[in-house]
Amino acid sequence: MLKPSDPRSPEAQAERSWFDLLPWLFILLGCVMRVLWPLDMEWKYDEQWMFDKAQAIANGRTPWPWIGMASGVGLRNPGLSIWPFALIAHVTEDPVLATQLVQWINVLGVCGYALWVHKTWQPADRALGLWGTALYAVSPLSVLFSRKLWAQDLLIVFVLPWLWGQRARKRAWGAGLWGLCGALLGQVHMSGFFAAAALFAVTLWMDRGRFHVRAWLVGSVLGALPLLPWLAFLLSPEAKSAGHGSFSLQFFTEALRHAWGLGLEYPVGRAYRQLLRGPELAGVATHLAAAARYGLLALLVLAVVLRVREGLRTKLPEPVLTYAGCVLVAGLLLCAARVHMFAHYLIVFGPMLHIAAVWTLLSRRWAVLALCSLQAFLTACFLVFIHVQGGAPNADYGKTYRVQTAEERQFQPRD
Repeated sequence: MLKPSDPRSPEAQAERSWFDLLPWLFILLGCVMRVLWPLDMEWKYDEQWMFDKAQAIANGRTPWPWIGMASGVGLRNPGLSIWPFALIAHVTEDPVLATQLVQWINVLGVCGYALWVHKTWQPADRALGLWGTALYAVSPLSVLFSRKLWAQDLLIVFVLPWLWGQRARKRAWGAGLWGLCGALLGQVHMSGFFAAAALFAVTLWMDRGRFHVRAWLVGSVLGALPLLPWLAFLLSPEAKSAGHGSFSLQFFTEALRHAWGLGLEYPVGRAYRQLLRGPELAGVATHLAAAARYGLLALLVLAVVLRVREGLRTKLPEPVLTYAGCVLVAGLLLCAARVHMFAHYLIVFGPMLHIAAVWTLLSRRWAVLALCSLQAFLTACFLVFIHVQGGAPNADYGKTYRVQTAEERQFQPRD
C-alpha cells in the first residue's frame, strides 16, 4: 500500500491536481483586475496626448506619423508607438472605450501567455511557467501598466510572439517571428531595443548559433523597415539628444521590487503609507496591506535562503536561464548607457521576472501560493484605494478620469 507521502499515492496526486489548477484561478483574477472600474484610468498629459493624436490621425487632421511623442530621456519615440492607438481611434472617439480596448487586449495577452505555456512548454517546466504567468497576472505593477492609453501598455501584443518565436527558433517560422517582433519591440517603447539585444545575446551564447539564423535576419530586417524614418530623424537638427544620468544599478533594484510586488510607491507617492493602512472596514484601518508587504519581504528572504542552500546542487531550468539572463544583460546594457531608470521600463520583459521569482520558491509550494496570494491582495488594495480616493492627486497616478470629468461638469456654466 502506498503511503500518503509517496508521490504515486492518490493523496499526493490529488494535491498535485489542486496545485496545478490554482494558477488558472490567479490568472482569472488578474484578468478581472485589468478591466475593473475603467473610469478610474489615469488621465494625465501622456494619455491625453496619445488620445488626441490618435483621434487627429483617424479624422485626417494629422498625417500618418513616423515619429512619436517625447520619451522620459528626451528622445522622441518611433512612430509605431502611436499606430495601434490610431487604429483604435477608428473604432471609437470615447477615451474610456479606447482604454477598455487596451485593457481587454492585455487580458487576451495574459490568457495567451498561459495557453502558450500550457500547450507548448515541456511538462517538467509547465508548472513553473503557469505559476510565473499567474504571478505576472496579479502583480501590482503588471496590472497598473495594463489599464491606460500608453504605448507601453500594448507591449504585450509583441512580447508574446517574440518569446514564442524565440522558443521555436530551430524552425524557420519561429526564428523569423522572433526577429520580426524583436525589431518591433523597441519601436513601441525604446526599452525593447535593450531587451531584444539581450535575448539575442543570451540565446546566441546558449545555442552557439545553432538556430535558424537566416530566418531571424530576414524577420529582423522586415521589422526594422518602419524604423528607417525615425533613424533619419535622429540625424536631423530637430532631434533632441538623450540626457544621460550617472551610472547606477537602479534597474536591478526596480526589477527586484517589480518581481516581488513591492513597487507601489511609484504610482501613489506619499500616499503609500495611507494605502498600507488599508483596507478600511467600517472606517477602521486594518493595516492588512502593510502585513501583506511584510509577508512579501519575508518570502524574499526565504527565497534567498533556499537558493543559497539548494542553488549549487540545482540545475537551472532552461526558461529561467534564458529569461534571467535576458533581464541581467538588458540591465547591464541600460546601466552602461546611463539611462535614467523608470519602473515602466520593465514592462517589456512580460512574465520573465515573475517566472524567475517563482522558481526561487518552487520547492516550497505553500510559498509560491503565498507569493501569488499576497501580491493579488496588494493589487486589490491598490485598486480599491484608487477607486475610493479618486486617484493619487499629488503623485504619478494623478486624479482619475472619473474625478476629472466630474470636476469639469461641476464648473461648467448651466443654461
